[in-house]
Amino acid sequence: MDKSIYAALERVIKNRNTVIYSRNEPEFVPILEDDNEMLYKNELITPIISEGDVIGAIVMLSADKKMGEVESKLAQTAAGFLGKKMEQ
Repeated sequence: MDKSIYAALERVIKNRNTVIYSRNEPEFVPILEDDNEMLYKNELITPIISEGDVIGAIVMLSADKKMGEVESKLAQTAAGFLGKKMEQ
């Protein structure tokens, strides 16, 4: 999309934890610098780690439903798979 990610998102990714936030929570992290609050209200962010380094993240967005344990495990599985593939 040729857009920079928000600095707060970069900090969340570097912390190496999966987070789930709604827009009304103070910890909510805008994904893009020109964030449009009409596009999504809920987010899940899971870092992708390869050879001990954070190389990106799985970001899931939802306009209406807050994500939970199922979505968290799905994102962690995808991040683990991608991290292992990048090591090969």
